[in-house]
Amino acid sequence: MTSTRSRRASSALPPEHADLVAETFAALGDPTRARLVYALTQGEQSVNALAELAGVSASAVSHHLARLRSIRLVKTRRVANQVFYSVDDAHVAGLFREALFHLDHVKRNLPDHGPDGT
Repeated sequence: MTSTRSRRASSALPPEHADLVAETFAALGDPTRARLVYALTQGEQSVNALAELAGVSASAVSHHLARLRSIRLVKTRRVANQVFYSVDDAHVAGLFREALFHLDHVKRNLPDHGPDGT
């Protein structure tokens, strides 16, 4: 029979995973980066288009995108001399969408529901 203590230890988040999760949320914790990722969940964008959407310089956008790219939240596609950015995969878009759903529930004081939406 497994003790309660060993069950808790085996379900603990490994330190290296905890570090990566914290790094992901820290990257999304900056309002400008949050606006950039939100825009990219809507579709691929150039740096200049993202700068206009986020209301910051193209240089600042490039700096933020480099951070997001380093932890694989965004990826690039090059066409001639122009670079287009998109979310790295559907998981990034889903993570951001879930954060927005959570905020909507908090804002509207809605009850919790299970993973199946009930």
